[in-house]
Amino acid sequence: MDATDSLARQADEVPPSAVPPEPPSRFARLRRLAARVPGPVIQGLLAFVVYLVTFVITAGMPLLSHLNVPDLRQYWTDVQFYAWSLGWWRYALSHGINPLFSNQIGAPHGYDLAWASTAPSVDLAMWPVTAAFGVVVSYNIVLLLIPPVSAWAAFIAARRLTGRFWPSLLAGAVYGFCPYELLHTWQGQPNLTVIALFPLMAYLVVRWWEGSLGRTWFVIWTALAMAAQFYTFNEAFAEMTAVWAGGLLIGFAVAGRAAWGKVGRLAALAAAAYAGAVILAAPYLIYSLKHYQGALTRQQPAYSLPLVRLVVPTSQQMFGVSPLIRYSNHIGDGGIENYVGIPLLVVLLALAVFAWRNRISRLLLLGFVFVIALAVGPNLVVTSVRHTYPLPWAGLWNLPIARSAEPSRFIVFGVLALALALALWLAAPSGGRLLKAARWGLGLLAVAAIITDAPTSYQAVNPTPPGFQMSAPAHPANQLPAFITQGMYRQYLHPGEIVVILTHRGNAGMLFQAAAGFYFRIAGGYINASLTPVNALPHPVTLLAHPSKAAIGMFDDYARSSGLGAIIVEQAWEEPWMNLSNLGMRGTSVGGVTIYPMGPWLASQPDHQ
Repeated sequence: MDATDSLARQADEVPPSAVPPEPPSRFARLRRLAARVPGPVIQGLLAFVVYLVTFVITAGMPLLSHLNVPDLRQYWTDVQFYAWSLGWWRYALSHGINPLFSNQIGAPHGYDLAWASTAPSVDLAMWPVTAAFGVVVSYNIVLLLIPPVSAWAAFIAARRLTGRFWPSLLAGAVYGFCPYELLHTWQGQPNLTVIALFPLMAYLVVRWWEGSLGRTWFVIWTALAMAAQFYTFNEAFAEMTAVWAGGLLIGFAVAGRAAWGKVGRLAALAAAAYAGAVILAAPYLIYSLKHYQGALTRQQPAYSLPLVRLVVPTSQQMFGVSPLIRYSNHIGDGGIENYVGIPLLVVLLALAVFAWRNRISRLLLLGFVFVIALAVGPNLVVTSVRHTYPLPWAGLWNLPIARSAEPSRFIVFGVLALALALALWLAAPSGGRLLKAARWGLGLLAVAAIITDAPTSYQAVNPTPPGFQMSAPAHPANQLPAFITQGMYRQYLHPGEIVVILTHRGNAGMLFQAAAGFYFRIAGGYINASLTPVNALPHPVTLLAHPSKAAIGMFDDYARSSGLGAIIVEQAWEEPWMNLSNLGMRGTSVGGVTIYPMGPWLASQPDHQ
């Protein structure tokens, strides 16, 4: 646990007798070269630029080339919700509205957002961009920035631990571009992908341990990081709590008797920081506890980490080996975001074997085992959910917050442990050129194995999923209709009017509303599966897909009681049943939509003639 015990410091402590004398001219050149080596700040900036440019070119170019178009998974619900969230927090705070409740969606009654993952830390950080360019541009920039920022944060922690640039650069790439990070990036879920705070907390611990950060500032910065994590995703905050507790216990185990007092002081400071974070999170936390609405129970094996997926990538990365492809397909897609690869696990084991006396090596190994034990959840899944084995600590997952969490998400802490282990492995002193080549060969193989399995946005920008065929006359497109982008809605709707958006585009009502600056209110909207309907529509509206006298009567009652002003159908994603003229409604086509005002329809019904 002692910083002077680290492999990085060993690498720098080469006995003078082991270094052959250099000719004066060559020594002078080396000294001048060393003087030009950039400091930590410049190295950090350089690392971020490398991550950003590499990520955009290899994975994010479709988004960069169409920043003002909602390109990502338009058949999906989550992406529109998080784009809406970027606009909602700005709108709510600038209008003095409680951001944890919105009557802009679920109109006329509204939805409680206390248990919705709106990721306010991201929304507030992007406020200037959202205000200047709109939610679509802001959301696409978020998608392009988060993985490089995560990689940079891991680089910062690794470089502080090792003092070396290249090992830390590779460690950052492993963490920021791992399958977990990129899979959820292309699913459009910033609450899951903002993982930069975890390595930054590790950085603060290293700084305090080595004495370059005082206890006051350690508590302040750690409290701010913890609070920011709460305001990013409260489930990840709970997971972070468990990892902090487990990490400190493991720290006591590996530190040795002489360092127990120092670990104890670290635990006390971490507890103080945690208390500070809870105080900072109190407004959100108190409101959430007062408005608890129940949540999904995720104790099913499908939410656990299948151990085989740690080493078995997706079938597309099996290099054409048919038996491996068949096996990967046989065990299903569950857990594909948990892949880390055999070479990276070998690096961790090799580090532990060859440097077992090093306390940091033991801390990383035992920490990795600990988070994997958490990630498997209440039931051990080895290959597939068809074969599970109950675990002794299964009862812990019945706790209020734990029962609605997905255990497999603990893998992000495991990837961080592996990334730091890789940095230490590559920074360790080598016994010769051959051993150094072997060390770096294994390290580069580990990086390649994990990055080549990570998905890119190229698979996510198609309007519809592969193999899906929509019924005529639909012709799905990513672009928003001109009715929204050109402000035509102002000519046909009143401010605050309640509308229903009918389209096969997932959760489009929330996207349209946010892109229009919350000019109109929408009935329905998808927040999450435990609070709102997955199709994002009020049930009486969905009855129109199979019209009958009873269904139309229920819709009629709903339209009157809710104050529904209009139904807007997006033509590019229109399904046959959405042609409401078949029901006798009169619509107006403009700007890529068809508007059906409810006033004439309701007035024409028999009971109101």
